[in-house]
Amino acid sequence: MAVKKIEHLGIMVKDIEKSIAFYTKVLGMEHKHTMLHTNGVIKLAFLTFPGHEETELELIEGYNDSLPAEGKVHHAAFAVDDLDAELKRVRELGVELKDEEITRLPDGSRYFFIYGPDGELLELFQKSSADSIKPYPLQFKPEMKERVWGGRALESFGLELPEGAIGEGWMIGDHPNGTTKVTNGPLAGIGLDQIRNQFGKAWFGKNGFSETNGRFPLLIKLLDCNDDLSVQVHPTDNYAGLPKGELGKTEMWYILSAKPGAKIIYGLKEGVDRAGMEAAIKEGRIMETLQEVPVEAGDAFYIPAGTVHALCSGVVVAEIQQNSDTTYRLHDYDRPGLDGKLRELHIEDSLNVIAYEGAGATRMKTDGIGAGEWLTIASSPYFLVEKGIVDGTSTLAATEDSFVILVIADGEGTMQWDGGEQAVKAGECFLLPATLGGCRLTGSLTVLRSVVPQ
Repeated sequence: MAVKKIEHLGIMVKDIEKSIAFYTKVLGMEHKHTMLHTNGVIKLAFLTFPGHEETELELIEGYNDSLPAEGKVHHAAFAVDDLDAELKRVRELGVELKDEEITRLPDGSRYFFIYGPDGELLELFQKSSADSIKPYPLQFKPEMKERVWGGRALESFGLELPEGAIGEGWMIGDHPNGTTKVTNGPLAGIGLDQIRNQFGKAWFGKNGFSETNGRFPLLIKLLDCNDDLSVQVHPTDNYAGLPKGELGKTEMWYILSAKPGAKIIYGLKEGVDRAGMEAAIKEGRIMETLQEVPVEAGDAFYIPAGTVHALCSGVVVAEIQQNSDTTYRLHDYDRPGLDGKLRELHIEDSLNVIAYEGAGATRMKTDGIGAGEWLTIASSPYFLVEKGIVDGTSTLAATEDSFVILVIADGEGTMQWDGGEQAVKAGECFLLPATLGGCRLTGSLTVLRSVVPQ
């Protein structure tokens, strides 16, 4: 017999969000994740106690709205090692089955129900593992962000945009301000945070976690700069003023398209120190302290934390960055935000974190590489980004040290791996698990490949 322990208790609820709030605030539990059942109706939320990984409580919404006044425990679930063997065993014992077949949840976990001697509902449950779902390239539904400087250019990639000025598409994200969910394969509907919790280092590699907060270490964006962004700077990981649980932000930009005459702000003019910057801000001449750089499609910029910068109007950009949403604004052109009010500036924090002597920012033209070549366009402790040209077929190897992020910057083609294939095109982003082994890209493509270095 392979029944090991009580896996969890399942409780029927009318309002799953209200119940999550109760169990977290009143009883101190932690909400692991919520998923939509494969039947498309029932919602399931899983909770645990701080410091424990195992689910202890499952909330069930949509199974039955007619609850008694005392509420109802729907079932007790028991963990098993081999669900198929257990189904065969209980059949041989003559146990009354509620389910004749095994049901699989979107995260790969499987279960079936039986009845106890007094009609109590019991679930035999086998949790998914990294071995239960074969790794495959994950594609996500972007989290779209309206920004005062945004536009509609991301529609050119075939992306579905909500109404408004959309400045950022968070293509792969695991952050409280935006977590993307898988759109393809057996994990469709599952958030990146859930996948991180479920599959751990087996899929993300030993380098694939932030040691500070445990999240996915990178945030992948597409940016539409229909207007100038604020002049800004990001802190390092060790800045004392960081919000709790937040990281610093080192990033890189790859220019996907640029209108004639497009430019960016990239660093300070030579000789500008803190006193000079502070005086320029007070006197309303901060723009005199900043370097402006013309840009074209294919340009790459490495922007370490501490580098003053701003994207300007007329560019569409792929951004690979630390998983952080911390930005300090130095100047915003006295421009009202989406709410009609002037956006907050962060002068003191900005002055504190600027690297006045430089932080190692680099930039390069990348249009000189040919088919089959890969060029390193950004190298940092947080990410290594290469640009490659595919004209025909190119094989990409994966290692167990890190997942791989692919951003299709231009063109279209096909991605193939052991067990599947999928069409790919410009504007799409994929997370390749560390255990995928590799893939083949076929077609005419410009690709950005990112990994997390040792």
